[in-house]
Amino acid sequence: MDKLKTQFSSENRRKMKEDARHFVRVHKPQHVLFVIFRHVLLIGLCFIILYPIFYMVSNAFKPADQYYDPSVIWLPKSLTLENFWVALQLVDLGKVLWDTFLVAIVPALISTVTCMLVAYGLSRFNFRGRGLVFALVILTIIVPQQTMTSSLYLQYRFFDPFGILSLISAVSGTDISINLIGTPLVTILPAVFAMGLRAGLYIFIYRQFFLSLPRELEEAASIDGCNAYSTFLRVVVPTTKNIVLTVVLLSVVWYWNDYYTPSMFLGSKMEVVSMALASFQERLNNIHNLGLGVDINVAQTQVQAVCLLSIIPLVILYIILQKNFSESIESSGLTGM
Repeated sequence: MDKLKTQFSSENRRKMKEDARHFVRVHKPQHVLFVIFRHVLLIGLCFIILYPIFYMVSNAFKPADQYYDPSVIWLPKSLTLENFWVALQLVDLGKVLWDTFLVAIVPALISTVTCMLVAYGLSRFNFRGRGLVFALVILTIIVPQQTMTSSLYLQYRFFDPFGILSLISAVSGTDISINLIGTPLVTILPAVFAMGLRAGLYIFIYRQFFLSLPRELEEAASIDGCNAYSTFLRVVVPTTKNIVLTVVLLSVVWYWNDYYTPSMFLGSKMEVVSMALASFQERLNNIHNLGLGVDINVAQTQVQAVCLLSIIPLVILYIILQKNFSESIESSGLTGM
């Protein structure tokens, strides 16, 4: 029996050595090292990207007294919803969501439509200056928004479309002006004219998609008697489902996260999600200074709860549109997003 066991073990060792030699011959060491390096790099990137989310979720459901407990790192000893209750007490969630809908969601949906029209015109119609117009569209992506803040503020503060109000004021002798500061129109009007937040990028995405469509579809519609508008609505638009959902996702996320524009042009009259996040810490400080029982040293759990509440709608939106988002990025030819 011992002799059989020894023979069996020696045969196993011999087979394992042969398998190892075959693996090395088939899979070259350079290839194996590259696969290992690639996996290590991907794991590291995933950790960098997901670490803030894990940190946020862990601290949002963690009791405040465990925030500085060295024995609690990832998993709290107990779970609580008190942090969310404190957050909802300090943030008027209904008003914030309504203001966000007017200032962010509505312009995002308008930009989705207007940028599609502009991109279709740039991709399908030959007119003088088309290249210059597209260059200006790309320029809006490159130029920082902060460089236009002063001129935009003056235009919104003394809104005068086509100089009509100045002409009426000169004729009537009375000063007539419209102040748009503090109203949703400061984000809606640029979206109507395809000049909203990141509108240049949406136009570029649409244009890349339209250039990939075969012109034979539109030529066939023209033979059937469709004009340019009918062709666009009946032939082109039904093919843009994935690309439209992608632009909606990008537009909603960027408007939702935008803090610069609302803080500059809305002031204290309206409060969107990004502004509510920025002012939440200040409200906690005020409560602590008034001696109402909030320990500012452990209030970070409430801050993480507010941050988690602010991203939940975007996470749900991305989960719903994730498949269409991936397909449209492939079809539009964009990389690195």
